Amino acid sequence: DAAPLCACHSRPRARGARARRPPMGGDGGTHLSAHVSALYASTALLSLALVWLSYRLHTLDQVRKPTYPRYVVLIRHAESEGNVDVDAYRTIGDPLIPLTARGRAQAEAMAHRLRELIGELRVWAFTSPYLRSRETASIALAQFPPGSYRLAEDPRLREQEFAGGFQHSVPDRSEQRLYSKFFWRFPGGESAADVYDRLSMFMDTLWRDMHRVDLSGSAVLIFAHGLTNRLFCMRWLHWSPRVFEQTRNPPNCGFLVLALQPADASGHPYYRLTAESVRQLGLPAELWAESELGDTLVMSDPAESAPSSWSLGLSRLHAPHVDCAALHAAGVRKLTPPTIAGGSGWRSRAGNGWRADGA
Repeated sequence: DAAPLCACHSRPRARGARARRPPMGGDGGTHLSAHVSALYASTALLSLALVWLSYRLHTLDQVRKPTYPRYVVLIRHAESEGNVDVDAYRTIGDPLIPLTARGRAQAEAMAHRLRELIGELRVWAFTSPYLRSRETASIALAQFPPGSYRLAEDPRLREQEFAGGFQHSVPDRSEQRLYSKFFWRFPGGESAADVYDRLSMFMDTLWRDMHRVDLSGSAVLIFAHGLTNRLFCMRWLHWSPRVFEQTRNPPNCGFLVLALQPADASGHPYYRLTAESVRQLGLPAELWAESELGDTLVMSDPAESAPSSWSLGLSRLHAPHVDCAALHAAGVRKLTPPTIAGGSGWRSRAGNGWRADGA
């Protein structure tokens, strides 16, 4: 048999002889260096993983602890050319309607009222991109000290679209009252429900800002439009469409104030509409003072965690009064309580199938 070769030399190795370890300067040193390099790389990766984990834990901690602005103020734009002459929309696009001279004076006067409300608080301002809102914001914020505010445009705050183009005639609203002020859609335009949906997305953005930026000790100002601001309140305070339809637009440069309240027994702060805001909206006192609604029309739910995760409020649903004799006379033979799948209405079986009664 051929003698085995030595690991380090080309000559045959004697049987039973030990292989000599190669010198450190040879292949052995290369292997050791590779192991050391791998160890350094593993240590570096572990350090990066720990830094990332620490950041994520900090981020999650921030998510659990949002910062709340002292006020959220919804400001309607000042008087515009379209407010005094509806024919302006025939030749000027709705996004380009400017303020009147009177409107500019209104914006200056409104700025002083705002300063009285928020004092020296920092200001985070958002505006509709429509010219009349941008001009109102520019004039009002010019009364604040330089550097004390930040302003951003957001298209989701724009006015309800009435025609999707030039309005060569006054929009026909003849069917709106019969159908629903909330759900009826202008031909080629939007319904109030459409505006509600995009404002819900804006609120998600605002909520994320409450986690990413320290908004404590500040005020959020939103320069927008009458309908937009009412729908903002509807979304924030969980109004039903029926409640929304009983409100009216504030006047030009009127503003609605959601004021932060101290945490309740559950440990959650909440917002409340001021009495003046309720007056401007025209909410009937008997409506928001009803015992089954209480203050829920003017204050946010302290237990909510985020606008995008607000509950459906199933615990607050009230079963409508059921007139069994009238239902029997109408041919209803079975009545089941509301379910999540069936919505909030009562479901009855009458003749040709299921239908929803009440809401």
